[in-house]
Amino acid sequence: MQNAIVTQQSTSLTTADTTRFEEYLSYLGLPTANIIASLPERQKIEANLPAFVQSLDPKVRHEARYLSKFVAGAAIGLFDASLNYIWNEVVLTLRKKAVIYGLDMFFDAATGGTRREFYQTEDDLAGLKDNTLINTCRKLELISDIVYTKLMHILTMRNDIGASHPNSYSINAYELLGWLQTCVSDVLNDQPSESAIQIRAFIDNLKKSTAVLDPAAIKSMEKPLAELSLQNTDNLLNSIFGVYVSDKTDAIVRKNISLVAPYIWSKASDDVKYKLGVAIDGYKNNLYQEKHELGSEFFGFCGGNKYKSLESRIIELDEHIDNLLDARYSWDNYYNEPQHMRHILSYLTSEKDIPPERAQKIIKTVLICRVGKGIPYCQGVSPSGKPLYDKFFSLLGDYNIILLLLAMHSNEARGMLDNKICQQHMLDVIAIVERNAISDRIKEILEYVRANAHVLHKIHGDSKYKELTKNHINWG
Repeated sequence: MQNAIVTQQSTSLTTADTTRFEEYLSYLGLPTANIIASLPERQKIEANLPAFVQSLDPKVRHEARYLSKFVAGAAIGLFDASLNYIWNEVVLTLRKKAVIYGLDMFFDAATGGTRREFYQTEDDLAGLKDNTLINTCRKLELISDIVYTKLMHILTMRNDIGASHPNSYSINAYELLGWLQTCVSDVLNDQPSESAIQIRAFIDNLKKSTAVLDPAAIKSMEKPLAELSLQNTDNLLNSIFGVYVSDKTDAIVRKNISLVAPYIWSKASDDVKYKLGVAIDGYKNNLYQEKHELGSEFFGFCGGNKYKSLESRIIELDEHIDNLLDARYSWDNYYNEPQHMRHILSYLTSEKDIPPERAQKIIKTVLICRVGKGIPYCQGVSPSGKPLYDKFFSLLGDYNIILLLLAMHSNEARGMLDNKICQQHMLDVIAIVERNAISDRIKEILEYVRANAHVLHKIHGDSKYKELTKNHINWG
C-alpha cells in the first residue's frame, strides 16, 4: 500500500503553540514573563500583515529574507527580534540604494579625511554605522527628510528595546506594525529622487568623457546645476574633487572637471570648501604627494586658495568631532563620548579658540550629544559627558549663539525635539548661553525660544520667530 503524503497549507500566524514553549522555559527554570507576546497581540499582527507584505513589489518581496524572519519572530511572539529583522532589511535596502547611486559618490559623502581610502567596494558599506548610512542617504536625497526622521526613531528603538541589546521592554503589536509600515512603504518600495539620479548621471558621464567639453556644452549644464539643493551641490563638489585627485582618472576627464568645477564651486557652501581644505592638508601630512598636488590644482582653478592651509590644530579637532559623533551613535555611548569631548575641550579654553571654519560642526555635534536620546535612563545623556558639554556651551557668545540656534534647527537635532526629555535638555542649554548674551535682540530671541519649548521641533516655521531672527538668520 502506497503511503500518501498530504500537505496542509496554513495561512494563520497565530497557530504556533507558545504555551508548550513557555512550559519548557519554566521546566528549565528560565523566565517566562515578557518573553512571548500574548495571543491577542499576535492576532493584531496577523490581521494587518498581509496588506503590508502584498504591497511590496514581487521582486522585492521574493528577495526580502529578513522580512521572512520578521514574520517568523512575530508568529512565535518575539516582537523584539522581529524589530531587529525588519531593521536589517532596511539596512540592506539602503545599501542597495547606495550601490545604485554610485559607491564613489556615496563614500565621498559618508566619509572624509584619512578614512576615505578604506571605503572602496560594496563590501565596505558594512563598515559604515547605521546612523552614517541613514544620514548619508538623506544628504544624497535617497530618502526624504521625513523618512530620515522616522528611521532615526526606529533605529533608537531598535538599539534601546530591540533584540540587539539587553532590555526588559515589551513591544506591542501596533508599535511593531507602525515601524513595519515605515520600512515597507518608505524604504523598500521607495525610489531615489530625480536629483539623486541626475547627479549620478552627471558624474558617470563626466568620468566616461573622451573629448574636451565645448563652451556650449558647459553653458547648457549651468541651469540644471543651479537648481540643485545646497546639500546636493556640496555632495557634487565633494565627488568631482574625489574624481580629480584619483590616480585612476585620465587627463581628459581632469580637463573637463577643471572646466565645470568653478561653476559648481561658486554655488557650494563654505563648509564643504573648508572640508576639502582639510583633505588637502591630510594628503600632505600623510605623504600622498600626488593627491596633494592635484588637490592644490583643483583649488587653484576654482579660486579657492583662501580655504587652504588650515592649521594642524583644526585638522585634529575635526577628527575629534567626527569621533564624538561616531561615539554618540555607537553602543555604550554614555561611556565612550566623554573621552572625545575632553579631547575637544583641550583645544578650547575660550570662545576665541573655536575655529570659525568648524564652529557650526562643533556646536551641532555637541548639541546632538547634549540633547540626548530622549529616554528615561540617565535622561538620555551621558552622565560624565553632560558637564563637559555644559562647559563648552558656557564659552559661547552672541555670534556662536546664533550658530547654536541653527544647529537646533538641523535635521539631526530637530528630529529629537518633539520629545519632552530632549526639550528640557535644550532649555538647559539655552539657559547656559543666555548668561553670555550681550545683544538685546539675541536675549529676546532666547526668551521666545524658552517660552515656546513645546514646539522647538517646528519653531523654525513660526512667523514671530522668523521676524525676531531675520537680522541673524537668512530664511531664504
